[in-house]
This record gives sequence, structure tokens and C-alpha cells, in this order.
Amino acid sequence: MPDSDGYPTEDELRIVREWDGNKGFLGLLEYVEEIWWTPEWGINKEGSEWNVSTGGWSGNEEIIDALQTNTMFWMMCWVQSRRGGHYIFQLPPAAQQEVSTCST
Repeated sequence: MPDSDGYPTEDELRIVREWDGNKGFLGLLEYVEEIWWTPEWGINKEGSEWNVSTGGWSGNEEIIDALQTNTMFWMMCWVQSRRGGHYIFQLPPAAQQEVSTCST
């Protein structure tokens, strides 16, 4: 869980950076949703597409930076970035069949 101010901990960011693609990209995005500040506002899922907005919150920006460091995730799922902290991720077809699990 994020710290008392809502920021992700270094351990949580490390998990995002080092997430094993064999554990599934859906699981990674679900984990990100758990540690995201205001996911009800900043994360919108439409099928296999995830629209993510940081809201300018530096803790959410740290999570995006950690995702970007996860090369396999970024290569396979990143679709678009827009000014203002908006990102679109698309789960690849194999990831769309994953069972929803968020265990780290």
C-alpha cells in the first residue's frame, strides 16, 4: 500500500520495474491500479485498453516512470502518451486471456 501521503513506496516501484512478464501484464496493471492515487478518477478500462491519467500527481508519475523502465511491458503494451500525463496501454492478445490475479 502507498505510504501515508499516498505516494508509492520504493518497494512498490521496484515491483513495477522488475515485474516478470511471465506473471502477466494484466496482473501488472492491476497491481498499478492498487498503488495508484485516485484510480477511480485516473484509470479507465475499456476491454483490453487502459487509459491512465496521472492527474499531475508526482506519485503517479513515479509509477509511470517505473512502468517505462519495465522494458517488456512498455514494448508490448504502450500505445500512446499525451501531454498532461495521459497514457494508453493495450494488453496484447495473449494477455487478454490472463486470469485476473494481482499477487506480487
